[in-house]
Amino acid sequence: MKMYDAKSIRNVCLLSHQSVGKTSLLEAACFTSKGTAKMGKIDNGSSVFDARPDEKERKMTISMAAGFCEWDNGKINFLDIPGFLDFQGDAIAALRVVESALILIDAAVGVQVGTEIMSRHVESSKMPHLFFVNKIDKDNVDFEKTVAHIKESFGASVAPLTIPMGTGAALKGIIDLIGMQAYEYQREGNGIGKKIDIPANLSDEIKTMRQTLMESIAESDEELMNIFFDKSELTDAEMRQGLAKGVAAGTIFPLLCGSATQNIGIDVLLSTIMHLCPSAETRKEVEVIEGDQKKMVPCGGKTNPALAFAFKTLSEEHLGEINLVRVFNGRLATGQEYTNQVRNNTERMGNMYFLRGRDRTDTNEIPTGDIGGLLKLKDTHTNESLADKTLKYRVTPTAFPEPLFSVAIKAKTKGDDDKIGAGLNKLREEDPTFIYRFQSDIHQSILSGMGDVHIDIILDGLRNRFKVEVDKMQPKISYRETIVKAAKYIEYTHKKQTGGAGQYARVFIDLEPLPRGGGYEFVDKIVGGVIDQSFRPSVDKGVRAKLDEGIVAGYPIVDVRVSLVDGKTHPVDSKDIAFQVAGREVFKKAFEMCSPILLEPIVDLKATVPDDSTGDVMGDLSSRRGKIAGMEPNGKYQSISAKVPASEVQNYSQALRAITQGRGHFTKTFSHYDPVPPDVAKKIIEKGKAEQAQPAE
Repeated sequence: MKMYDAKSIRNVCLLSHQSVGKTSLLEAACFTSKGTAKMGKIDNGSSVFDARPDEKERKMTISMAAGFCEWDNGKINFLDIPGFLDFQGDAIAALRVVESALILIDAAVGVQVGTEIMSRHVESSKMPHLFFVNKIDKDNVDFEKTVAHIKESFGASVAPLTIPMGTGAALKGIIDLIGMQAYEYQREGNGIGKKIDIPANLSDEIKTMRQTLMESIAESDEELMNIFFDKSELTDAEMRQGLAKGVAAGTIFPLLCGSATQNIGIDVLLSTIMHLCPSAETRKEVEVIEGDQKKMVPCGGKTNPALAFAFKTLSEEHLGEINLVRVFNGRLATGQEYTNQVRNNTERMGNMYFLRGRDRTDTNEIPTGDIGGLLKLKDTHTNESLADKTLKYRVTPTAFPEPLFSVAIKAKTKGDDDKIGAGLNKLREEDPTFIYRFQSDIHQSILSGMGDVHIDIILDGLRNRFKVEVDKMQPKISYRETIVKAAKYIEYTHKKQTGGAGQYARVFIDLEPLPRGGGYEFVDKIVGGVIDQSFRPSVDKGVRAKLDEGIVAGYPIVDVRVSLVDGKTHPVDSKDIAFQVAGREVFKKAFEMCSPILLEPIVDLKATVPDDSTGDVMGDLSSRRGKIAGMEPNGKYQSISAKVPASEVQNYSQALRAITQGRGHFTKTFSHYDPVPPDVAKKIIEKGKAEQAQPAE
């Protein structure tokens, strides 16, 4: 196929709430541009984009997909982003490598929660964007009301460029307000609109809407404003010029409409993207890391040393891994070698593709500004850079949000634990938004993701690809044990006589609490050699063993100082093991005399919620023993800061979603440990002792 220069390339990501029609739009775009022979459908499993078995089963996009269209002497690369919020990490990754976004709205429903959240990512990245009102063919669509809702949500700078001719079953086509041209379509046809006259009954309304659009464009540009004042109008070319400048500057957001499943309005959308969206050439610099320093470097030079960024790793059955890459400088070419700047290994380019979902078009190169797929690299994965060996920097990795939902997992089949780790490590090369770790203090393997559906998808992959079944359970909380008062000169004698050489150790310790965060200290205060120097570390070793085991409820012990103050040895029977036992037992005895308590982890929680949910969220946090630390306005939202026990917000994402109708989001980070209230501690201790009493498997 033809190679396009960066000036002719548009890189666009598709974003919306789930089930608004992003994948259907991409199917229609590829069919209309003659990239595919037929239009795939999600409902019957024929989509070339939602082609994974789990996507077909769930009828939803689970992983980012790439597709491209050749249109108006240029190329549009689309990245189809899952709408389900558990997978919003793909949106964050995609926005790193595109120059514009297309936000879809359901014509019958209006702006939904997922659309709001996805748009926040777009706004925070200062990404030029357009809107597309999809599903105009649905019954009971009120286009004017939908546009009003969009403007209410995203501001008056939203500017309709097309409007529908009819809605629902009466939908015939669309009207272009700039060219003052109506287009009629055959439902589920080839997607190319037939030019017809604007219906007479809509003529006055169209003129009024075009005048409003013209004024909006003029207001966004001083030069056009002067022309408009002089002539009271703008030409079509001036309107398009003003729109392109306004889109790039983020001062105007064009809105188009149509139906993806009926293939209506998609051709006009493609032309609009080519004419209004910034080209790949407009990206003049990229953030990189050289050594430990971040800096901006120029990009876009097609003759510069190659620099490409792997922003997504896909896995296809019977094919292997494909890395989606954006080339920021130079080009990638088959047969050439490039350095993985993260792993410092060399990769030789083999098979390269331009992707349309599961369909692949072979290429010998991926030029500057373009997006393509690299098959079966030796050891390159998401967030890693490939570069010419002369370069000393790498593209700054994408910062993904911290996982907020965790489960403990355990292999159903004994001996499969190693397979779990190997499988999840492989899956994480494709999806860096989850974390898997063994938490030694609670003796559980913890899988953390963006939500319950995300976790289920990961475990489906573990089962289907690596043949490992696991049980899920609620993770334990990382409680700690400590003391609140001191005890002096506590004694323990260990004697053991079995006929041969015996064991003997006598020790005296002082035990006292340390400030919170003080950890553990062992102080040797022996004078006069009552305990041989060689045995004193053994006492410390015995104490440390008990620190890990816990005494009250089986949780690690912290913030204590043990002072070895006296003791006695036997010339024959004293040995290392005897003093370890004595150290362990004297510590247990002293600990129980020092008013032991439980400590619980406290997290700093920051919830961003709609204004009208603020009171309910604050009340809910208070009911979870949270302490509200402050509140700050954030546009139409409020950011609430609180310190809350970790045990009370284990599954907080589900609760916050229910309170805010899905519009709230939060972050949490560990803050400190605080004493557990006595009534709560009693239940934890009882449960801990019961678990300790159970026989080990």
